[in-house]
Amino acid sequence: MENNKLKLSIKTLKSVFSDTNEPTWFLNIRKLAMYKSYTLPFPKLESMDLESWQLFNINFSNLRLSNEKININEIKDKYNIKDSDIVVIQKNNTILYINIPEQYKEKLVIKNIFEAMNNDHIKDSFLSVVDYAESKVTAVHYSLLNAGLFVETKDNVVIDEPIQYIVITDKKQSLFNHVTIKAGKNSSLNFVENYINNLKKDDTPFSIVVEVVAEENAKVNYSSITNLPKGKRGTILRRGLTNDNSLINWNVAAMDEADVYHDNTTNILGNGSEANLKIVTLGVKEQKTYFNSEVVNQGLNSRGDILQHGVMLDRSHIVFNGVGFIVKGATGSNAYQSSRMLTLSSEAKGNANPMLLIDENDVMAGHGASLGRIDEEQLYYLQSRGLSKKESSRLLVHGFLSPVISELTVDFIKEMATVLIDEKINNNESE
Repeated sequence: MENNKLKLSIKTLKSVFSDTNEPTWFLNIRKLAMYKSYTLPFPKLESMDLESWQLFNINFSNLRLSNEKININEIKDKYNIKDSDIVVIQKNNTILYINIPEQYKEKLVIKNIFEAMNNDHIKDSFLSVVDYAESKVTAVHYSLLNAGLFVETKDNVVIDEPIQYIVITDKKQSLFNHVTIKAGKNSSLNFVENYINNLKKDDTPFSIVVEVVAEENAKVNYSSITNLPKGKRGTILRRGLTNDNSLINWNVAAMDEADVYHDNTTNILGNGSEANLKIVTLGVKEQKTYFNSEVVNQGLNSRGDILQHGVMLDRSHIVFNGVGFIVKGATGSNAYQSSRMLTLSSEAKGNANPMLLIDENDVMAGHGASLGRIDEEQLYYLQSRGLSKKESSRLLVHGFLSPVISELTVDFIKEMATVLIDEKINNNESE
């Protein structure tokens, strides 16, 4: 389709990103990725077609770094941020505030992604998990990357405070955001990202890529909440690599009204390493949401677990595609997955596709999937106690989603997810 080709010249590409101060090697990556985007295919999805989403209908001039201003004290008050917190605040595509308390400054590196590219030590971590030539989606992402963050903990460092990354959008601008997180050997960190869109109407495409590398004996807790409005469409790729005896916990609350393709894949490389993926989502109106969730066991005695819970309202469509893959030689490994879907509307649609690919004998694996309507007996019971149908539905939805909500590592994020669920239930158009 002609709409799925970047109509962009090298001259325009260099002009648009002339203010990023990025190194020459990355400009060359942009060029290579742009050429690759012409021939690479979209990811092939069951029940949905990314080619029809018009992901490349972009005003290239709006990708430029913008001259943003922000009232830091107002933001701190609104999101209950203290001076002792580790916080990054980004407005549109510009990072305006980074706060690292004194006790962490020698233990933790946090930089704008373009600044990080210019550091010889750091640049090796960038692009280490997500290849620009993987698909048309990744090629376009690297071609148009216009914002992002690099986070690294030093070896043998435990960061008790969560690292909060707040991204606020208040104007129409396509965001191609890239986050790279590296946990050094024997280190531990909690990373929490919060994408907030303050526009009532926004139809700009977006792309978010997150790379997480856990070195030997490292532990990373990653929590994310997104709240992108109706009319937007885009992709969110989260990828991880675990080394020996390391752990990555992914906790994702997708509270959007936007159409979003999510790809959450972790390669469990090291012996004794582990990856856990927990996803909670709630579909509304005509929203389309696709989750491709994979854990690939490659190390001995490695463990992978996928837990996905989704609720569908109105005429929404949610797909859970879960893949547990144990490769040849990964003896003693475990791979489990569970996808549960609840619908409050006869017009909503859900697909759960659990798959296990097992290429080794000495392993343990299992999967399960369920799709059903809200329990009428439970509804009747709650209504018989004086609750309205909508309030009864709200309580049952919270109960259904709570196993994932409870895993989010910051109280404010849990509270925000709960508030967003309530808002969606209250605006529910379903009977």
